[in-house]
Formats: sequence, structure tokens, C-alpha cells
Amino acid sequence: MLEWFIEQKDWIFSGIGIVIISLSITFIKKMKFSSLGNFMSRVYGVFISFFRSDEDITKNINIDLRPRNSPFEIYLDDLPKSKFWLRGLNFNPFEISIKHITIEYSYGGMTAKCSSFLHGCTLPKLSINDVILVDDGISSEQADYIAGFQDESRCTVIIKAVLKTPSKEISYESNYLEGISPALINKKLRSEKMLTN
Repeated sequence: MLEWFIEQKDWIFSGIGIVIISLSITFIKKMKFSSLGNFMSRVYGVFISFFRSDEDITKNINIDLRPRNSPFEIYLDDLPKSKFWLRGLNFNPFEISIKHITIEYSYGGMTAKCSSFLHGCTLPKLSINDVILVDDGISSEQADYIAGFQDESRCTVIIKAVLKTPSKEISYESNYLEGISPALINKKLRSEKMLTN
């Protein structure tokens, strides 16, 4: 083997030989260590999430209304619905999937619920996801009540979720969010329809 290297020394130490050897070593290292690194990261996430209590995990999670634009809208057209844009923060050292979210809110004494199953919605480890959309229909009676309400009501919102860690499912519940002012879409149109009926 050593004799072969001595015979090939001119080729190996030429410019093209060094480039080919360097590219081969880099390719092997990337293939080997990225696969191994991903596997070890998954094993570490399963191990840590298994031994952490549900309370410890939920302390490092915050799901809240997104702070910009209009994070809470109520559509009062022919197919009334409520729509929430949420921001999720995950300070755990492992990824968490959001399986299901239920948002309960009150508007001027009326209580409504927005519930949605989320497929493929994740909170990556040590990061923020602020594009979580939850929307659900409301009844015509609820839409009429909101459209007929004279004063602009401030809502109370509570967010509940079923989360999937690498090793188990946990339940999350936010604190009460008070003083939320929803954007009412087509309120005037629905109010006019109610007067003509």
C-alpha cells in the first residue's frame, strides 16, 4: 500500500489530486456527521422530553395572539366565522407539534369557541412561529348578536392546545387575555339586513 502511494505521489500532490481528495473527505464528513447529528438530536429530544414534567415543558411555551396587524377578526357575512392569527414561542430544546387548538372568547356576554386541527404546524426548538392561523365558523345567531351589539366590546380570550413532544402529548392553557378588540368585518351590512328582516 505504501509503495502505491510512493508511485502515485506526483498525481496525489498535484493540484487536481488535492482537490479531488479534499472534496471526497468533505463529502464523506457531511454525509456521515449530518445523518449522525440529526439522529442524535432526535434521540436527545425524546430523552429530554420524556424526563421533563408537563409543567416544565409548558412553562417554556407561550401561545398568544400575534401582536401586529389584526390578529382577531370576526366575519359577519353570509358564512360567519372567527379568525385568529397566533404566535407560538418554544424555549424547549426539542421541537413541538401543535395537534389541536381551541380558542374560547366572550363578546359582550356571549361566549363562542373557535376550534381547529392543525396538520404540520410545529414550534421548532428555541424559536418562534408567528404564522399560526386558527379559524372556525360561528352560528348565524352569534353573528346577529355581535352585529346588533351597540358598543364596541372588548373580548376575553383563552387559548387551549394539545401539543405533541417527541415522547408524549401534553395539554396547554394560556392565561386569560383581556381587553382584546376584534376587527368586525361586514358588521354594517349584517346590521342593515337584520333591520330589513
